[in-house]
Amino acid sequence: MKASGFFDGVTQVQVPWRDTSVGVPWFYQDARMLTAVFLAPLEKVSLLLPSKRLYPLRVTPWHTLVLIAAYEYRACDIGPYNEVGISIPVSLNRPSPVFTGLLWPVPAELDTYFLHLPVTTEIACTLGIEAAAYPKFLADIEFKEDGDWVSCRLGEAGQHILTLTVRKGQPQPVPRSRMHSINARGGRLLRSLSIAAEREESTSRNTGDAKLELGDHRISQELRDLHLGRMVECRYTPSMQFILTPVLESFAV
Repeated sequence: MKASGFFDGVTQVQVPWRDTSVGVPWFYQDARMLTAVFLAPLEKVSLLLPSKRLYPLRVTPWHTLVLIAAYEYRACDIGPYNEVGISIPVSLNRPSPVFTGLLWPVPAELDTYFLHLPVTTEIACTLGIEAAAYPKFLADIEFKEDGDWVSCRLGEAGQHILTLTVRKGQPQPVPRSRMHSINARGGRLLRSLSIAAEREESTSRNTGDAKLELGDHRISQELRDLHLGRMVECRYTPSMQFILTPVLESFAV
């Protein structure tokens, strides 16, 4: 399911970058995504944030969420590449209500702080770092399918970081969505926007529909130290389109 005309009317500006130019905002014409959301101790996760202005979403008085998402960008403006995002949903300047996601709705335009954002190509890595301070590094990211399951294995320099496996399920139509990413650089918090088109997506809260295997990398140990709890939701999107903006706002840390 691809949104007809999703990019129509959106003007791209060609911006010089090194020995070439790139269109801004960035268009992603075809991608797929698998995501798993885990409970994590609020106190431990808070220590990973770069600013006291950022508050992890409070699912309970003691718990927040950690998202692990894998992206296969099959067609985009800077060429195909793969990516894995490890992130924390946050609110800016004030804590979210306790039981957000249970008694209170998750914000329609969620703010997310990325802990790690490894990618598979040099241009995706350097452009993301320079343009918006994304915490990117070059890694090995491979997708595999096995019947009703799809998995993504992430590694660096021969070290296994993690493998995320999600059941495909039965994708259903979902509306357009928006997410703000927040990164930190030079004493500032930088916020960008990604807009995903209408698409088909499967969602499950069955803990048996997602598996996370951790390796022997420093990031694997970081995730172990967070004592991730139960998986509260997983999603599989077989095909999607989205637009990523450059930095739109900045705030003092």
